[in-house]
Parts: sequence; C-alpha cells; structure tokens
Amino acid sequence: MSLSSPLRGGLIGCGYVSQHHLEGWKTVPGASIVALCDLDPERLERAGQLIPAKAYRDAADLFRHGDLDFVELCTRPESHRELVELAARHGVHVLCQKPSALVRSDLLAMIASCASASVRLMIHENWRFRPWYRALKRELEAGTIGRPIRLRLTHRDTRALRPDGFRDQPYFATMPRLILLEMGCHLVDTARYLLGEVETVSATLGRFGAGQVGEDLATLSLGYTSGALGLLDMTWCASADVARSEWALNETAVEGSEGLLKLQTDGSLLRVGLDGTTDRRSVPLKPDDQVYVDGYAQTQAHFIEGLLQGISHETSGTDNLKTMDVVWAGYTSAEEGRKVRILPPAGLTSSPH
Repeated sequence: MSLSSPLRGGLIGCGYVSQHHLEGWKTVPGASIVALCDLDPERLERAGQLIPAKAYRDAADLFRHGDLDFVELCTRPESHRELVELAARHGVHVLCQKPSALVRSDLLAMIASCASASVRLMIHENWRFRPWYRALKRELEAGTIGRPIRLRLTHRDTRALRPDGFRDQPYFATMPRLILLEMGCHLVDTARYLLGEVETVSATLGRFGAGQVGEDLATLSLGYTSGALGLLDMTWCASADVARSEWALNETAVEGSEGLLKLQTDGSLLRVGLDGTTDRRSVPLKPDDQVYVDGYAQTQAHFIEGLLQGISHETSGTDNLKTMDVVWAGYTSAEEGRKVRILPPAGLTSSPH
C-alpha cells in the first residue's frame, strides 16, 4: 500500500492516558489525527479540546466512515484483539498501547490478522524512545564500558500505598495481574533494547497495598543469550523520597568489563572507569514540561516514519511478542517457584515490520 504525507489517523480510547498521546501527535510531522472514538461522550469532549477532530461513539462506525490510514489504540488490553482485527479488515495500520495483550493467543491473533491484511502493527513502548535510553544504547554499541555484564533497572512509585493511587486509572485496582503486566512490559522492552534477547527469567511478586487485587511489587532476574544478567525491580509501594516523577527516568545502570554507565537524575549519563574516575555524558532534553510527552511523540514519529518510508518498526507486533513472553514467563516463574526458559517465538505468521 502506497502512502503519502500527511497521513490521516484516528485515536480510539479517550481515557486518562490519551491526553499524553494526543499532545504527542500535535508535534509529529507527516500525520494528523482527524477522528476520535470513545464510548463516553464526556471523555470524547475532553479529547476534542486537545485535538479538534470528528467524534465517534462506535469503532466500527469510525472505520467505515473515517477514511483512515492509521489508528492508535489507547484502550484497555482486553479490547486490543477485537480492535486490531477490525482495523486490519479495513486496511488500517495500527499503533497499539501497551500491554499489547493479556494472553499470548490474543497477541498471536493480532499479529496474524495484520499480516494477512498487509498492514503494520506496532506497540507503543515509549521508554526505549526516550533520549537517555537512546544515548545509553549508543554508548553500549560504541564499547564505552566494554562487554556489558549486568543491567540494573528500577521503577519506584507510591501509588499502591496512597488512598488516591488509582484515581486516574481506577480499572488498575481490579486487575488480577498488575505491575508486572502494566509496568513490567516497559522495563522488559527497555532491557531487551539495551542488552539483547532474554533466555531465562526468575521472578518474585508481592501485594502489599490494600486498594487493588493484583501484585504491586515485582523483581525479575534475567539471563541474556549473551551471558549478561539483568535485574528489573519494580514497586508501587515505595517511599516518597525515592519515588520518581512521571518522566520514566528510572534508576538505570549497566556494568561492563571496562566500567559502569549510570543514568543521572537530569537525564545525563555518568561513566565510572575501573579506576574510579568519572566523566559525564550530557543528553539533550526538551524543557521539563515537555520531556514526558516527548517520549510519546518520538514513538509516534517512529511509527509514521516507518509507514511513509517503509522502515521496520522497532516494536512491531512480532518484536513485542518477545517482550510479552518474558512478562508471561515472569508470572509462570512466580507461580511455580522456578526459573523459566524463554523459547524462541512459535506460531507466528510473517508480518510487515
């Protein structure tokens, strides 16, 4: 399918997180959001104040009459398969909010439906597109610390201990699988982006907050195919003094055979040599009030660039299957009390990148 700029897009799901997606689209070249869809008229109205666009209450009606090149899904994961298959039937490319699916069979069906319709499926994993992780990846590829030995990545928040912690996304409180699914997919995707594919997973989960049914703490020990190790530590029961702001600028360090690279609170990278000497690598950032949304915009820009220029998407559906396999293996590990080996993805239908 030949596409030309500007591409016409729609956004389905105008809940809390959609505000960041819509702000991001305002800055993305080559694309315009021309349609919004949500079951709730009040949410539709609020979204329309950010980007004036034609409003739809029904997704099927949107695809019949929207004349779209692409759609971004900002709905809950249990709705993703039905909406992706609907988009594929109408020949519309899909950028899908994470987590892509609750179960593997749904993600496989999403990949297959897009492959059979020759449309793209990309998952909105925006952490890897943030400037500090792009810079860290470049430093690792340049051999700045030699051979990577271990990655440490930590996410800390207080929401499970606050009475209003789930106010913005109340459905979180009802999810039986929570922090590892909702936040862990970000950490796993970033871990894969930085150090490569994961071979084994050992996980421990816990629930300590009183306001939700799912786990609010998860620790994953990863074994990479390269031989490197990874430690992913995520909690929504942190104390306020260590909780990080919504920059997705989480504690990150990579230890290597020739030194350490560590993310700083201003987005820069600190290199520590084996002899203890240090030097800081600056990372250009947007102004403070734009940094968070910029991660969304960079992800969306990558999606549009791929459509217009035929470039492979880094977080395609098939790539995201590798991320989600690690997440699902984490649940298996915690439930069965054992290390789980990640098998090569099976059951895939080849799809556009």
